[in-house]
Amino acid sequence: MEGAGPVETGEDPLAPYRGRIMYGLGIAAVVCLVPFSINAFVQGNPALGGGILLAVIILGVDAFAVYLKKAPPIPLILMLFPITAGSEISLKVQGFFGALWCYPTILLFTFALSRRMANASSILLLLIVSALVYHYIGLAYTIRFFVTLTLTIVLANIILSIIVDLHRRLLDQAMVDPLTGVFNRRHMERTLRDAIERKRRSSASASLLLIDVDHFKRINDRFGHATGDSVLKGIASLVSKRARKLDLLFRIGGEEFILLLPDAQEEAAAVVAEQLRASVAESPLVEGQQITVSIGVSELQGGESLDSWMKHADDALYSAKKAGRNRVVCGGPLRPEQDASLLKAESGA
Repeated sequence: MEGAGPVETGEDPLAPYRGRIMYGLGIAAVVCLVPFSINAFVQGNPALGGGILLAVIILGVDAFAVYLKKAPPIPLILMLFPITAGSEISLKVQGFFGALWCYPTILLFTFALSRRMANASSILLLLIVSALVYHYIGLAYTIRFFVTLTLTIVLANIILSIIVDLHRRLLDQAMVDPLTGVFNRRHMERTLRDAIERKRRSSASASLLLIDVDHFKRINDRFGHATGDSVLKGIASLVSKRARKLDLLFRIGGEEFILLLPDAQEEAAAVVAEQLRASVAESPLVEGQQITVSIGVSELQGGESLDSWMKHADDALYSAKKAGRNRVVCGGPLRPEQDASLLKAESGA
């Protein structure tokens, strides 16, 4: 089931760090590019000096905005204009050296723009400056420039792909239980708080099922921890297959799981819980041994906190255990048959 497994992660892991990148680039631009701008003016080439100065201003203004904790006001894509103009003037005056500025520009685009925008800008820069190199210098230099800058773009994309993959793996480790492959407690708390906020804003219903494996310690003691781990993985798989795509399954510790059912009221959640309970009881998870679960059901109430919601589910689970296990109990008022089961269990204790 898609909903019970890890969620898709974003393909732009550098987005949270773009401010830091912009700030560092702004400082580097002032330190490294201002001297080139001054030198161009001194040598009587105001067009080149002005182009370099314009690039410095764009980076500097954006960096200063980041320093003030504001969004950069000038889109970096505009860097294409001063860089292209500066490259043309430099190629005309200084020869092939003017094309060398394209290499750090490719890295600038790669790490400061979204991936799609960076590739579009890099390819556009490659084509324009290659045409300029051919016009001012010749075919031999154009071929070398085109190939090396293309390799730079490819290498930058490879590095970015590795960063994306590492980012995804770190997110999985932060959100996913390594044994069962379902979400962990840390991700559960954030997700349940989102459901509470959704309830506050739009009165959207949500229910959770607190699932506990009955007599799990006996299973470990009798069959070993490897079998116990296999039971947990099997139950996680069964719940994932039976639940809806939008439901989310979490392992919250030991033999306990929580299944979040968005847009589900208690009555519907209880039906799902009973189906899951029966499915586990009928499944041959351990040869020669029936495995069962007890489930507490709790619907989120208006104005309810996370602790309160969890406590109602926990109380319902406790009632299910006390009534004999292998059953479903809702967090609201007990139905007559549930109440009778509890009284019978207590009298027999």
